[in-house]
Amino acid sequence: MSDEVSPQEEMNDVRRVIDDLDDQIVALLALRQRQIERAARVKPELGIPARAPERVEEVLARVLGAARRESLSVELALNLWTQIIEWSISYEERLMGTRAPKG
Repeated sequence: MSDEVSPQEEMNDVRRVIDDLDDQIVALLALRQRQIERAARVKPELGIPARAPERVEEVLARVLGAARRESLSVELALNLWTQIIEWSISYEERLMGTRAPKG
């Protein structure tokens, strides 16, 4: 009996692992979204607008550093987090509505 894995079995395993990772990523993004919702409740009380350019720069710098440490494509990280950040700002603005401080 051979211990070798067929290419099809290996491909099936790759797909299973990717599916599991996708589920974990979705769960983490949902947790991140809950924090955006918390921020939208607190920011008006503090007079902080949804878009805080210095915070955007801070988040991107931190994420790109983490991408480098983990050998993740910096281009991929920058593109993904730019989209995540822009969506988050838009979502915060919608949640804050008229309570949103102008930035």
